[in-house]
Amino acid sequence: MSINPFERKFREFAQSLSKKNAEGNADVVASKSGEVFKDKPFTEEYAGVYKITQVGQSVAQVVTFLTTAALGVFALTHIVPLSWGIYIAIPLGLLFAFGVENVKRSTLAIAAKHFLKYKQFGFVGVAALLVMCVSIAAALYGAKELPGVVYPKPARAVDGASVVALTADIDRVQKDIDQVQSNLKTGKNWIAENRTLPKLQTQRAELVEKREAATKDAAGRGDTDHLEALADRQEKIDKMQVYAVGAAIVAELIFLLCTAFILYYLFRHYAEGNHEESEQDAAQAPGVQITTTTPGALNGKPVASNLRADNNSVRYTMPAPFTRTRADDFRSTDTTIIVDDNRRICEHCKTPYQYRHSKQKFCSDSCRIASWETQSGKKLKRTKISA
Repeated sequence: MSINPFERKFREFAQSLSKKNAEGNADVVASKSGEVFKDKPFTEEYAGVYKITQVGQSVAQVVTFLTTAALGVFALTHIVPLSWGIYIAIPLGLLFAFGVENVKRSTLAIAAKHFLKYKQFGFVGVAALLVMCVSIAAALYGAKELPGVVYPKPARAVDGASVVALTADIDRVQKDIDQVQSNLKTGKNWIAENRTLPKLQTQRAELVEKREAATKDAAGRGDTDHLEALADRQEKIDKMQVYAVGAAIVAELIFLLCTAFILYYLFRHYAEGNHEESEQDAAQAPGVQITTTTPGALNGKPVASNLRADNNSVRYTMPAPFTRTRADDFRSTDTTIIVDDNRRICEHCKTPYQYRHSKQKFCSDSCRIASWETQSGKKLKRTKISA
């Protein structure tokens, strides 16, 4: 038997705390599971992905901008081969890259609008494709030429230390020769000077031969070192070209994928916004009646067994006068639409059908023409259909 009087209270408190923690954890898990697996609109579901793709698009476009600008600078330095030509090439190259990137984004946006909204590719799509090809080619060629700037050509260096030393010896001997010749002209110590002069001339000739050999040797070593330096530079350039071109390709692919997702996301946002606005306008329009139906019935009448009618079904009645006499421009004076999983009731034959667009009211052209003839009291001439 425990002698601690508070043991029971501690045990009860611990059990209560464990129960509360378990309930709180269950609430958190339920909240998270509901947040993860509940049905959300596309723009809400992929909002995080949209932000990430915006960052990826910007980073990729910076890379392609730099490589495209490099191509512009390289091309202009060859067109303006002057010492100050680089000061013209750099701003014009940056302007060229800015123009290409801007035109690329604009044409892609317009082409996406025509393709996603109007289901057309057309001339705008071809123009966007051509601009994209020019941008990719410029970025790849600029990336290929960029390593040549990072690794400049090595200068040809010659080790002329021995040549300089021999030249100094030759100058010293030549000075002695000049002194002896001067003494010979004055007749001073003619015999001794006449014997010294040939020795000095022979010594000078030997030094000249040594200097020529040293010069050739230094030049040869300089050429060898220069060729080795050029080969080492070319090896580094080849490696960096692979990395630079690969980075440009990856950047272009990232840009294309991110841009495609961004444009599709914006289109879905536009479509969802217009859908909500059209529903609100329909609900607030004069003469519109919104009624709910009971399961398996439409306004108290049974419906076909293959059409599910539940409390989410909505009946819209929109009276509108006739505006034209052509059957394809017909507007019914009492339009009743049952919205339920993209299925509706044909206004003429009252059978369910799968509609193809939001304005479709009849299951077929024959029902649409028959309904118009019934309500207008006129007979539609078949020739007008092909007009």
